[in-house]
Amino acid sequence: MGSLPMETSRVDHQNDLLVITCASGKQGSGLVPRVAKDWRRLRLVCHSTKSEEWLKREYPRAEVIRTDLSLPKEPERILKDATVIYHVEPPFAHRQNVMGFNMIDAARKVAKEGTFKHFVYASVLNPQLRKMIHHDQRLQVEEYLMESELNYTILQPTHFMFLFPVAPMLAQENPVYKANWNANIPFSFIALSDLGEVGAKVLNEREKHYTAQYPLCGDGPLNYQRICDMVSQEIGKKIELRQLTYEESVQAFLMRIFGTLDADAESVDAVERILLYYNRHGLIGSSNVCEWLLGRKPTNWLDWMRAEIQQIKQQAH
Repeated sequence: MGSLPMETSRVDHQNDLLVITCASGKQGSGLVPRVAKDWRRLRLVCHSTKSEEWLKREYPRAEVIRTDLSLPKEPERILKDATVIYHVEPPFAHRQNVMGFNMIDAARKVAKEGTFKHFVYASVLNPQLRKMIHHDQRLQVEEYLMESELNYTILQPTHFMFLFPVAPMLAQENPVYKANWNANIPFSFIALSDLGEVGAKVLNEREKHYTAQYPLCGDGPLNYQRICDMVSQEIGKKIELRQLTYEESVQAFLMRIFGTLDADAESVDAVERILLYYNRHGLIGSSNVCEWLLGRKPTNWLDWMRAEIQQIKQQAH
């Protein structure tokens, strides 16, 4: 597909208040730097004290709020006087759908008071794949948002490129990649920088994107065996690919996301379901929409990997 850039129609938002939840997370890392220079009023929401301190250092002009999104009354405080929200929910959070419902209800209340204009929801690619709990919950939130009478945009990113651990592969003398699922199953990927660029475009152009749903894929389908081969060639070291057992994969996933094996039952269920699904089906989609929004080819996996390697080497010196 040829590049079909959208017309530029930036919104004058000098007096608008933009709220971004999970602002210190991975999705925030691609979005917040792009909007911080354009939006005079910015409210960044995070969960931990460490994240709060980091955001205040990085974005001294922004208002930073530390809170627990699962508390039912917090969305009203978060959205007070807000114009726009870019809502990201914590990955595999307990009752993730209820968090979304509460935020939408709060936005409706603010909209009735006359200030709120746009709800941007960070969902997942193909939320109708309901065998995965977190997809099913995002689908429920999408439906609730569509019926809310709010102006909305739904972004549906695929598998993130950063999930492949490039830095450990560089650091190890004999690198080993521990695969959590069948390494021959294909996935589509997206770079966080591309997702951040799309998110900033949607926020800055606003009305052009009302009621839109954007499935966002950059590169792929690629499987992890092919990725290991590409990285091996680039770093000059053969990466051994070791397939974990299902039980080992569940434990590794829980530790990476929650830092503990003692997660609540719903979160464990969500992790178990996604690993079973990925092991059989992967997650794939088309890059056409992402290319259209960016006005260029999305970042491919090889270019992303090379940029990661260069950045890691620069930081080491």
